[in-house]
Amino acid sequence: MTRRLFPLVALLVLAASVAGAQTSRWVERTKADVRAGRGSYFDVVDTVLKGEQVEIVRSEARWLSVRTPRAKVGWVFEAALATQPVSGGTSDFLKLAPGDASTSATAASAGAKGLYAEDYARAKGFDYSVVSWIEETQVTAAEMERFISAGRLRGAGDPR
Repeated sequence: MTRRLFPLVALLVLAASVAGAQTSRWVERTKADVRAGRGSYFDVVDTVLKGEQVEIVRSEARWLSVRTPRAKVGWVFEAALATQPVSGGTSDFLKLAPGDASTSATAASAGAKGLYAEDYARAKGFDYSVVSWIEETQVTAAEMERFISAGRLRGAGDPR
């Protein structure tokens, strides 16, 4: 009986240790916005800075649900986090920038592109008013979720 009980107890201890183990990641970018949902259109619930440790709650489609050092829970794209500790940044320059200016390799140049995009579109004969309408139209995260869940997205050439 003792021979049967020992493996069972060992298995239970192992299962408890695995369940209790918390996975951590470290912020690899200057800063990363923690969002209310899986997507850049969701509201920012917290911002984590380079070197900060976050606890992984769960993973879904390359997005990680994390608990921040300030006990906020939200979603971060996995590329913003490292599996090994990262030393904090030495400059506060991008940390103070609004939005997620430092969370993408192309974000720094995105603002400058807007200066030339309208002139380019007009020179090529495109109607730039569509871009202005999109920028001015506010869609809430809840509206976007309803739209996506209703299945109204379709690919090019889809006759539905």
